[in-house]
Amino acid sequence: MPEETLKNPLSIIGEEDIVQGFGALGFKTWTLTQPQEFKPILEEVMQKNILVCLVQDNIYTAVKEQIDAYKNLAFPVFIPLAKSAKTNLLDNIAKEIRLRATGAF
Repeated sequence: MPEETLKNPLSIIGEEDIVQGFGALGFKTWTLTQPQEFKPILEEVMQKNILVCLVQDNIYTAVKEQIDAYKNLAFPVFIPLAKSAKTNLLDNIAKEIRLRATGAF
């Protein structure tokens, strides 16, 4: 595993109020206000060899097609990060993984 990857195991993409705390902990963060700003950030994520990328749920949903283009790669793993506890996006992704792995929910 490249040395650069070990320096950037986790990154967070989202609105400022979501990423601010992660940045204070030393994680690589990107702030964006609109999904259209995601593409250049995605390119940087790929260049920096990030392992796990948390993406704010509303952004994740809006750019899912771009994220899916990388789902056959081992890294980075994109995980939606809920701004509120009212989302079931992560549950739906887990169901999709189970369906692909076992053929059943």
